[in-house]
Amino acid sequence: MNSQGNVIIFILIAFACILLLPPLIITLVPAAKYLFALIMIFVIFSTVRAYLGDGILTWVISGILIYFLVFKYLMITASLWVFQILLAVGFGSVIMWGVGTRFR
Repeated sequence: MNSQGNVIIFILIAFACILLLPPLIITLVPAAKYLFALIMIFVIFSTVRAYLGDGILTWVISGILIYFLVFKYLMITASLWVFQILLAVGFGSVIMWGVGTRFR
């Protein structure tokens, strides 16, 4: 096997470890469950409110999403949220690096 194939395998293993990190933290530290839930509630409500504005529809859709994403499937949602944040930070740092090297 060539070295490029090994790099892809290491990246996939790293992604798997990142996805398993939030459930492990929630299991080992019980207070982290409430912290993740609180953060996710604010994120979901602010996202729905940004798209729909103020109104009863915002509260209904937020309530449905919060029930399913926070109370029923917190482990999956926390894993995907942490993974998305890490990807966003990584992509943003690549953009900043590219802009910084372009204007030197």
